Amino acid sequence: MSEKLTDMKEVSHIARSFMKGWDTGVLSTQFTKEENDYPLGSVTPFVMTEEGDIVILISDIAIHTRNIKANPRVGFTVFDMESSHKQASSRVMLIGDAEVVKEGAEDYTSVSEKYFTFFPMARNYFKAHGFDFWKIKPNHIHFIQGFGKIYTFEAEKGWRQDPPAWKGEEMGAITHMNEDHKDTLHSFGEKLLEKKAEEVSLISVDREGFHMKLDNSIHYLNFLSDAGDASGLHREFVSLAKSVK
Repeated sequence: MSEKLTDMKEVSHIARSFMKGWDTGVLSTQFTKEENDYPLGSVTPFVMTEEGDIVILISDIAIHTRNIKANPRVGFTVFDMESSHKQASSRVMLIGDAEVVKEGAEDYTSVSEKYFTFFPMARNYFKAHGFDFWKIKPNHIHFIQGFGKIYTFEAEKGWRQDPPAWKGEEMGAITHMNEDHKDTLHSFGEKLLEKKAEEVSLISVDREGFHMKLDNSIHYLNFLSDAGDASGLHREFVSLAKSVK
């Protein structure tokens, strides 16, 4: 068994990467009944921002939304839903403060488009009744990587990240990879994910890695190193491509 890590930035990187491999978690809110508070869990789709915040889209008539409005202190848990031994598998449990992201807010476009990238059908939700995006800003993380590897730490010790130098230019890189390097994307799927697919596409990138769609499934892959500097995306895609040749 490898030694337990001591660098919380590295631990945060591993935990974030694990979370990016899933699209659903359990949102925990405080439900008040007869003047008593009880935890209430709701299965909730999510995406993660570049900075490390959790983005959810919830209805204004949902019980968890009413709970958040009364008490914005929430928990969020992501676990390996496919593991046959869930108690021994990785999971991330975080607590933080939720805040609504209303249309017109400075980050509304980036938050909403990131969400719609992974859940395109969610655009239709707004036709029915009120929905709002909410961001959960983690302040405490409990990460169980595996047996004997349990990390509990404050978010300020490495969870939050600065936006990459190329933020706002990622669509150009995504289009370039999808139009000019489709063979490389196929190689990533076959060599790194051990999955062959008829259709592959790059759908999202961040400073730590990227999401690929293989036929109807979405997968996350890490870069070999941080891609946050101005030339980082090009360098890291080239490095990863060389590693699978």
